[in-house]
Amino acid sequence: MSKDIDKTEATTDDERSLADLLKLAGERPEIPLGIESRVYHQVQQEWRASTTEPNGEKAYRSVHSSWRRKIFRRSLLRWIIPLGVTATAALVVVLSAPSVQVPVQTVATVSRVVGSGQISRQYSNGMSVNAGDVISTGPDEGLSLLLARGESLRIGANTQIRIDGKDRFTLSGGRIYADTGLFVYRQDGLKIDTEFGQVTDVGTQFSVTADTDGLDVAVREGRVNIDNRGDLYSARLGERLILRNGQGASVDTIDSHDEYWNWVTDLAPEFDLQNKSLLDFLKWAARETGRELAFDSNDSRLFAMRTDVHGSVVGLTPDEALEAILVTTTVHYRIGEDSIVIER
Repeated sequence: MSKDIDKTEATTDDERSLADLLKLAGERPEIPLGIESRVYHQVQQEWRASTTEPNGEKAYRSVHSSWRRKIFRRSLLRWIIPLGVTATAALVVVLSAPSVQVPVQTVATVSRVVGSGQISRQYSNGMSVNAGDVISTGPDEGLSLLLARGESLRIGANTQIRIDGKDRFTLSGGRIYADTGLFVYRQDGLKIDTEFGQVTDVGTQFSVTADTDGLDVAVREGRVNIDNRGDLYSARLGERLILRNGQGASVDTIDSHDEYWNWVTDLAPEFDLQNKSLLDFLKWAARETGRELAFDSNDSRLFAMRTDVHGSVVGLTPDEALEAILVTTTVHYRIGEDSIVIER
């Protein structure tokens, strides 16, 4: 009697151990049918060979199922223990492996913030802007960025733009302005993706306005190309190309000092006067206001080149800065609608 109890307890311990192993290993593939068949066939042969009594076949039938269960338990142990150890080792490797850090690509820095709303709480001068960032401005807000290669990108009011890379952007709505410097007809220019096509600069000052009705591209200097779903257009200095949904393209003229550009001037990056000459400052002011810079003589140009400027124009627009600096010099000047003339 006690011997039977010992067998029962041993069986219970085996089953508990097996259950614990199954929980540890988790779900595993079923035992291949080939292995199952070979084990079962071997049990049959052993029992039939060892059973010589007339009722041996009956005895075989009555107990073979019990042995089959034991054989399967042992087979399961041989399969599950290695798999459980392997799974545990793999888990340790995964947990101990260092996480892969995706580098953040900084593509611009903030050079000017206009407005006192949400945009001023999110951004400040000198802050980094990364690839993947989405910038949204509200009414009477604006942001000026200095890109990696020195280009200026200005984001007007009520605008949403995604920074895709150092020279790639997606304009969902609103208006932007880009100044790529003095490198006219350069390669690998800025690309602005919009619902109505892609705008690519070829060394320019230009603006792009996008809304649900169409696309408006104005060129202050240089040239831009527009790919409108396979229809190719170009806009050059003094041209304003407008694409309306379902109406094709039209081209108007626009002066570099037109009032249209006033919002761009308000977002101009502040000019750092440190170690700059009067000539440097005048060139900046003329470019930002769309005026032509002229000198009445070579002496006047040389004087501007040799004269250093001091102070600060922080918080001033280019027009305001121009007046503030020139009144501190000994030069005579005339500021017209389309020109700045320096005289001695």
